[in-house]
Amino acid sequence: MARRAQSALSPSLAHDDRRQDRAPAAQGTPSVTATDQLAEFVTATRLADIPADVIARGRLVLADCIGCMVAGAVVPEVRRLAALHVDRGNAVATVLGTGQRLAADAASFINGTAGTWHDLDEGNLSTRTHAGIQLLPAALAEAEMRGLSGASLLEAVILAYEASARIWRATKARLSVHPHGTYGPLAAAIALAKLRGDNVSAIASAINIAATLGLAASRMTLNDGATVRNIYTGHSGRAGFEALALRDMGFTGEADAIASIMGNIYGSEFDASVATAGLGETWWIRRNYFKRFATGRYAHGALDLVEELANPLKSRLSASAIERIDVETFFWAATLSGQTVRTPFGLRFSLPMAIARRIVHGPVPLTDDGARAFADPHVAALAARIYVVEEKAFTDAYPDRQPTRMTVKFRDGGTESVSAERILGESDYPLPEPVLQAKFVELVDQSWGAGAVGAWRNVARIEEIGDVSRLIAGWHPGSHTK
Repeated sequence: MARRAQSALSPSLAHDDRRQDRAPAAQGTPSVTATDQLAEFVTATRLADIPADVIARGRLVLADCIGCMVAGAVVPEVRRLAALHVDRGNAVATVLGTGQRLAADAASFINGTAGTWHDLDEGNLSTRTHAGIQLLPAALAEAEMRGLSGASLLEAVILAYEASARIWRATKARLSVHPHGTYGPLAAAIALAKLRGDNVSAIASAINIAATLGLAASRMTLNDGATVRNIYTGHSGRAGFEALALRDMGFTGEADAIASIMGNIYGSEFDASVATAGLGETWWIRRNYFKRFATGRYAHGALDLVEELANPLKSRLSASAIERIDVETFFWAATLSGQTVRTPFGLRFSLPMAIARRIVHGPVPLTDDGARAFADPHVAALAARIYVVEEKAFTDAYPDRQPTRMTVKFRDGGTESVSAERILGESDYPLPEPVLQAKFVELVDQSWGAGAVGAWRNVARIEEIGDVSRLIAGWHPGSHTK
């Protein structure tokens, strides 16, 4: 039975129903925390220990996030933000899309903010994370500043991705919390600590400090189309640098900060056993997805169906011919049911507006800012006839499947109905690598031009790169990376 989804702030549905009561540690006996176990895993694991398919996935995560950072760096708001950070510290790291040089933490802040601007970065429905873009800006800045190898960078990214994704997966997060900028500071701190060769206790200390440096990240920014949401990810990288600096100056964190912060502030519960189960055997990065639309991930199932209808129906799939569209989907997609938006950015988080834009304007560039559709009364009029509701059976199937059904009713009395069990781009329904390469090239073309294909090829062999700083030196406007 279909039903309207409640507000994204509704307390009625938790991310995960797992619950395991934990006995308190014996008085006076130090307990081994999930932080300790994850720190041990990160410290002990080398690139040679990581399965080949996981390494391949890590390369794709690097490429996808780099493309997103480059594309976002050239938008006016991000350029103005970057200009504020000139002459603040030693200029040792690069804003990828512009070639501007800033202090490492500042470059991380700008690249991270840029990386979520178009909402095209990879993510993971199984862990409810976008771990790559939380940590890669800091890891890149560190590797560039210190002239580290591509193998070291890839190793740190994969391990920090795994550890941080596990932490958020173990968190029964509150529905009002947007995950960007929450687990992100500790994700970045783990990557930085690994790159610096820190030992177990130093990494655990960094996690305990970084866990308290997250933001009051609100999910309502999506409903309101508020672009302040994009700095959440930029903050993650900068806070990672701050966490390690605080640790090295003698500051300390809580003894078990992730249980405290994740289990009581960002969430109502933290299950340490979920965070550590199968370490070194289960790799959650294997379950990540890559996007082909510049919208929130939950919207992609319905947009896939629009694409499926577009070719056979052609001119019949027009706003003037459509009486109404009904979309039945899982809970999280149904939270994007709003038929109006307050800003162009908000189109990314309204299924009716995203569907209407595609039907009225046809395919749009990945970096389209939504301004034309936002101002178009034909888009708004069609969106008002698009209804999105939750289908409980579809919610029950999520996240292993992401079912969506769409029914289009035409003014001439005809109907078309299509459905799908999975969103294209999931690990078990992947986008072909040439499609991911084409996405990368489109995203970086404005900045890197003829160097785009060469940049993709270099990321594909990142382990062979001896010095990341030399590689990045070729990634700037006017360069022609071979």
